[in-house]
Amino acid sequence: MLGALSGALAIGPPGCLEARDLGKAARRQTNCTSCHGDGERGGDALQRSAPPADLLAVADTSYPGVGAHVQHVYASATHAAIACAECHIVPERTDSPGHADDPRPAEVVFGEIAKSGERSPSYDPIARTCQNSACHREAQPLWTEPHLSDAACGSCHGLPPPAPHPESRECATCHAQVIDTERRFVSPELHVNGAVEQDSDQPCNACHGGENPAPPRDLGGGTSTTSRGVGAHQVHLAGSLRARAVPCSECHRVPEKVADPGHIDLALPAEVIFSGAATAFRGAATYAEGSCRNTACHGASFPDGNDSGGTHTEPRWMDVGGGSAACGSCHALPPPRPHPSVELNPVCSNCHENIAPDNATFVRPELHVDGSVTFRIP
Repeated sequence: MLGALSGALAIGPPGCLEARDLGKAARRQTNCTSCHGDGERGGDALQRSAPPADLLAVADTSYPGVGAHVQHVYASATHAAIACAECHIVPERTDSPGHADDPRPAEVVFGEIAKSGERSPSYDPIARTCQNSACHREAQPLWTEPHLSDAACGSCHGLPPPAPHPESRECATCHAQVIDTERRFVSPELHVNGAVEQDSDQPCNACHGGENPAPPRDLGGGTSTTSRGVGAHQVHLAGSLRARAVPCSECHRVPEKVADPGHIDLALPAEVIFSGAATAFRGAATYAEGSCRNTACHGASFPDGNDSGGTHTEPRWMDVGGGSAACGSCHALPPPRPHPSVELNPVCSNCHENIAPDNATFVRPELHVDGSVTFRIP
């Protein structure tokens, strides 16, 4: 009988044999590491209790009982320490239900961080991967092949994430409380914490534009007019001696706040919604395949449905300087009938006071390409 009892004691958890005169708090600090973990390791009691070593005294991360425990329970340059309770039920006692009374592997019961964003995470003990967790998103890292978290940038979400996230790689513009302009984490504890830490109170040119909100620069940092996100933005906003400056709202919905519907919640390219001068006369203006079509501003739509006679009425957005602003590109000089012919009226200013007698310059350019035909200067 004594021999049988001795054998039973020999295979029992060492923590069960500790002196009973220790206080409850002291026992809690040491009991867990008697079965798994390392009591000599730094950190709090639960951090020291995480494998390695596992229940078989193995320290190799290729064993599922060891795996990436250390990478999770200790803080790194990219995240805070992940509490044990985020992946397991942490028992109060050795004999607490769900602790030592279940067969291995240990049951994975995800906490709030992994479930954030209305996700339903799970752990596959055969594949040894977490799936659909907010911490790793669509990535399915192999538990038994851990690596340093700062080497994993881009594995959980894209840099930048896909649409409807803006196409900007300037993370610090909106997430400065988490990361700096060199993509170094200034507050790792705010990363992988179940919440998106962002500053939505930003001026428009924090993401696109420079001296004004219009590109260049575009959301990808591009500055060339041959880039779709740049194109002829500045040409339109600047105005000229022949035409008014075009307000942003005539081509886009201008949000009051960053998170307003129709702003950053839509996939690129930015949605073009024409209004004002573009939709004057026959309306139905569209933007497709890199060109404006049927717009009044470029002469494809003309008063009373008449032909404008313009030579370049569907300009390419990225063909800046390609002749779309030249006289005669939007409407002929003079436009075709029923407009009077040049023989009958060779001087435009005879009817249109805004045009100087040289037929080339404007007295008040803001009254040209404004969606109306000006005869007398108001």
